[in-house]
Amino acid sequence: MGIKERKERQRQELRSGILSAAREIASAEGWRAVTIRKIAAIIEYSPPVIYEYFDSKDEILLELVRQGYAEQLEAVQRAGRSARDPEEALLSVAHAWLNFAFRSPDLYQVMYGLGGVSFPTTELQKEGEKIAEAIGEVIEEILRKNGKEVEDVWDKVTLLWSTAHGLVSLAMAGRIVGGNEEAERLAIQTVHDYLVAWRRE
Repeated sequence: MGIKERKERQRQELRSGILSAAREIASAEGWRAVTIRKIAAIIEYSPPVIYEYFDSKDEILLELVRQGYAEQLEAVQRAGRSARDPEEALLSVAHAWLNFAFRSPDLYQVMYGLGGVSFPTTELQKEGEKIAEAIGEVIEEILRKNGKEVEDVWDKVTLLWSTAHGLVSLAMAGRIVGGNEEAERLAIQTVHDYLVAWRRE
């Protein structure tokens, strides 16, 4: 490996270390506790070094939002592809959504403005819409399979999205008796109920 390649690898490793440090602080103390100074202390560099990679704390958070959306999209798409039929695909997608949220709560919080995160993410709206589109494709298949008109798909996506997100948010806030497991049970039951309703429409 040449000097140029080695330097680039070191840059990427340090950049990843900055992002990992931000997540570590958020997991332990919440996103409001994340500061450039604390990140610098964890990676054992001075704060000015961090500014060589990110102009501000918000830039770090935005990069983590991008990372989170990419990981969630990949999980949702993989779950949909692994199913034998569209109904099973939708249930698998719901499981994947919840598993992602509860496996990576720090990322989920920064993606959806939870846990004290407050900064504009409208520039990343398209990234979130990719996830919605993946879910919408599964719903379209379900409707076609059951001989239904392919309509109001976005409404159906929004209902599913808001249900899953609402339950995740309540669980993360400690407002659901039974915690994550109960939130997942309720979400999957809701998907079953929606499937029954869509077949009857």
